[in-house]
Amino acid sequence: LYPILYRAGIFDLSPDMMGLFTGSTIHEVAHVVGAANAMGAEVSNNAIIVKMIRVMMLVPVLLVIAWTVARDVAKRDCLENTDTNKPKISIPWFAILFLVVIGFNSLGLLPESIVNWINQLDTFLLTMAMTALGAETSFDKFKKAGIKPFLLAAILYCWLIGGGYCLVKFAIPYLQ
Repeated sequence: LYPILYRAGIFDLSPDMMGLFTGSTIHEVAHVVGAANAMGAEVSNNAIIVKMIRVMMLVPVLLVIAWTVARDVAKRDCLENTDTNKPKISIPWFAILFLVVIGFNSLGLLPESIVNWINQLDTFLLTMAMTALGAETSFDKFKKAGIKPFLLAAILYCWLIGGGYCLVKFAIPYLQ
């Protein structure tokens, strides 16, 4: 809905601010790319950068969560005297490798033709992944889940759109 609401003037934001809003309030990278590209290159460039920053921030968050859980497990094991070994931290390798690829790509070591080929492959694989998600989903699964997940999703949707819009429209200008 973002492109429709933006083009209709309901989201009264500059392209820079719309990119910030889109990248910070849409969950999936593919959805950010699709919605932002439908609103133009200036919106898309900002939205994708904001979303990639959000993805990069997963690395420290996941490491802190893994460390906290491991520490809690160690405390529980000490209290129960079930295990004297230190629990191992589960490292989010996908997130760390994401940062490694960003660093590698920033060095400009690969020719542009190879980077373009990788981007085309990436688009194809992302399309296949989204197709697989759709093929795995059925209305029966939605019925089985009941109304509570839909209610929660609706509340979160309203919170992200309303709260995100207010932050971008009214708070961000004061930070600049």
